[in-house]
Formats: sequence, C-alpha cells, structure tokens
Amino acid sequence: MFSDHLSLVQTALTVLFTHLTGWIIYCLYFHPLSTIPGPFLASFSRLWIVLKTAAGDMDRTQRALHREHGHIVRIAHNEVACSDPEAIKIIYRTKHVFAKSDYYDAWAPPSSGYVGHFPSRDEKEHNERRRIVNNVYSMSSVLESEQAIDSCTWLFCDNMRDFATQNSVVDLGLWINIYAFDVLGELFYGNMFGFMRERKDISGYMNAIDALLPAFSIGGTVPSYLTKPFLISTTLFSPSIRGALGAVKHLEKASQAAVTKRKDQITNNKDEKRDMLRKMLDISAERGTELDFTDSHVFVESHSSFFAGADTTAIAINSILYHLMRNPTAYSKLTAEVDAAISDGTLSMPITYREAVKLSYLNACVNEGMRLHPSVGLHMPRIVPPGGATISGFHFPAGYRIGINAATVQYDEEIFGSDAYSFNPDRWIKGDALRMERAIIVFGTGPRTCIGKNISLSEIYKLVPQIVRDFEIRLVEPEKGWKTTDYWFHKQTGINVYVRERDHGND
Repeated sequence: MFSDHLSLVQTALTVLFTHLTGWIIYCLYFHPLSTIPGPFLASFSRLWIVLKTAAGDMDRTQRALHREHGHIVRIAHNEVACSDPEAIKIIYRTKHVFAKSDYYDAWAPPSSGYVGHFPSRDEKEHNERRRIVNNVYSMSSVLESEQAIDSCTWLFCDNMRDFATQNSVVDLGLWINIYAFDVLGELFYGNMFGFMRERKDISGYMNAIDALLPAFSIGGTVPSYLTKPFLISTTLFSPSIRGALGAVKHLEKASQAAVTKRKDQITNNKDEKRDMLRKMLDISAERGTELDFTDSHVFVESHSSFFAGADTTAIAINSILYHLMRNPTAYSKLTAEVDAAISDGTLSMPITYREAVKLSYLNACVNEGMRLHPSVGLHMPRIVPPGGATISGFHFPAGYRIGINAATVQYDEEIFGSDAYSFNPDRWIKGDALRMERAIIVFGTGPRTCIGKNISLSEIYKLVPQIVRDFEIRLVEPEKGWKTTDYWFHKQTGINVYVRERDHGND
C-alpha cells in the first residue's frame, strides 16, 4: 500500500516537473517576449517582480537593468519595463488608449460604485467622472483659494522660526508632509487638520498610509488571482496593517462627516466659503441627477485626494530642498534670484504662484528636483491594446503589459546629458527645455495625468521660494544622505536640518 502511494507521489512530481520545465523552455525560447532581455527568474514568473517590489528599491533596480540591457527589459513573463522617452507618447496616448493593468486593482477600495480616478481601470467611466470635476481642479480654481494656502505657509514658517530660535534639529521631511496635509484640509474643507498646530501626525493618518503602501504595491504585482487573498491575509496576520486600516477608516468617516456638515451649512445659508468641497457640492446640487454625481462621489473625490495628494507633493518639495542643500552653488543662485525679485517688486509677500513661476532659476530647480527623484518610483503598467503596438523597435502583441518608470526615463543621458545622475538646474536654462519636458512624467501623462497636479504645483511654487527667502536650512549630517523607500510613493527619510532665520534688515 505504501509503495502504491509513493508511486503516485513520484508520478505527480514527475508531471509537475515536466510541466514546469516545459513552461520555462516555452518562456525562454518561444514566448512572444522571449527575445527581450531581463532577469532569468522574471522570464517565466512574476516572483522576481514581487520580490523586488517588496524590497522597496525598484527605482534603483530598474535603472541598473536599463543600463545593462537598454530601453526594453522583461520584468515578468508577461510584462516589460520601458525607459525610452519616445515611447511615452505611444503607451500613454490619448487615443486608442493602453488601459491600466490589473496592478491597480489592489489600490481600489471595496465599492460597488466609482473607486476613484487613480485605481479606476474603466477608461470610459474615468473620463466621464473626471470631466465632471476637471474645472474644480484647474489652476484658476485652485488659486481662488490661494489665501488659504498662504495661511498654511505662514503657520509653517512660524514653526520654523521657533525651531530656529531653539536651535533644534528639524525633521524637514516630516514637516513638509504635515504642511501638505494641512493645505489639503484648507483647500477641501476650509480648515486645516491641525497637524502643524499640534506638531504631530493627528490620528496616525500619515503612519497609516506608510504602513499600507507596501501591501498595496506588492498586492498589485502578484498574479491577479492572488491579489485579494494576499491583501486579506496581510490584514489578518499584520497588526500594523489592521491599525492602519482603522486609521484610514477614521479618516473616511471624518471626510463623510465634513461633506454632510458642509452640505447642511450651505442649505441653511450658513457657509459662504468657495473651497473645493463647496464647488463639488454645488455641482452635485445643480446637476447631480443629470451627471449622476452624488454626495458619495463628492466624498470619494475629497477622501482619495488625501491618500495620494499630500505624500506626492511632500516628496517633490523634499527632493527640491534636499538637492539644493547638497548643492550650495545652486542654493545661493536661487536665494539671489528670490531676493532680487523681492527687492524689485516682481515677487510679493506673501509670494504668489503667478509671480513665482516667472522666476527662471526657481523653475529650473523645481524641474530638476522632481526629475532626479519623482514622487512615484514604480513603473505605470498598461495593457497593449488590440492590434498590438511597436515600441522601441519591438512589436508587442495585444494583451501584454508594458509601463514606464519616471525614475528611469528621467535619467536618460541622451535627453538630459552625461551628467543626468547629478543635480544641475542649469540644464533647464541652457539645454533643450521642451525636449526634456516631454520626457518628464512626474504627474503621469496623457488621459491619466494626475488630477491634483495644480494643487501640488501651487504648493511647490509658493513654499519653496518662501523657505529660501525667510530661512537658511542645512543638513545636520550631509555626508550621510537621505534614505528612500519605493512603494509606489518614492518616500524619503533622514532629511534632518538646522534652520536659521535670515536677516532682511528693513525690507
């Protein structure tokens, strides 16, 4: 009897080994992507991409792969990473769209309705939903609340002055992040969350997002049939994930309560603020039935902005300031430009967005900081549409995945020069700025360009010159450098600084 069972096991193992061997041989030699170079494990499995995503350094890994193999690299048996700037206009085009892959399903909240702009994979639905609120996110709309952003900037600077007086070490990365959260509170709900006043992560919102990012990033890379089981098991066995989900749930309830409260105030003529929430509620009240835009849609708009908007904006600002501190010549040139603009009256106090964007060296520093360290450090996978597509000289059949990582394409030496790995704002003044801009996908591109782009830019162009004007910041340990983790958001830690208030005399 035992020998019979052993024989069955041996037969089963033989069949399994034969199938696995056959699969590997097919993937290596006969698969439509078999001629594309890449890691051996990635050629027949998704295990490589799962492990590398879990390591949190996919940006560096992909840059190394592209340096070794060129623009096209196979990172799974059915998926390719691309670093060719010319491919951007193909993969992220506005017509005959490459749809988002099932990677984004891991980021979608459990819902029977619209899941939000970022995780939505239905292009028709996404376009319809986005068209409803596009005007609310326009730069002119955002700048109607510019004074609200100013109030956050003043409070940020007041805190920095306190730290300067105390000669305290400041975790700049943390403070930029809580600033970005409070700005969103002002823009959407007419009130800051209180992060800067309390000088802490209220209710653990920021820590909750940090805890959830690895799970969602990994959950998107596992085979699609394992995404839900992976996320469920992670929740069951990880106390930190359960705690993070609880904090996010608390934020959801707070958002829902804010929407309900504001709607009641507007109905009773007790609220005249024209913040973004008010504008969306007005759309719902005036055309909600026609557009199918209800209070639940308003809630999704406001809540999803907090999950992504604050972090990505903070990452961009941190990169700009960090690289300025590590490059004293660039820091001095920007300081001189801001001071001169204040002196000749072309830059007001408080600094306005429309004035700041006219400063050429500030523009160069912003572009260069975001180029070197984009806020999203993973590639943005899309599905090749029916009929296939030729990209970088290779014809991809329909159904396969391909995506570009901003952290690879924005290091392209042909576009950005032999010093592409260095912080050099002058390249944006002396070089072909238009050509470089076409290779920048910090905010995504095409029909999926980040809807909150204008909010982010308004914060960047108002806060960075204000800090440079009012303070001198320097790294506590410049020789150590920062630490980064790449779980979709390309976050930095270890940006500890000393702050000194600048003396402007009688100006």
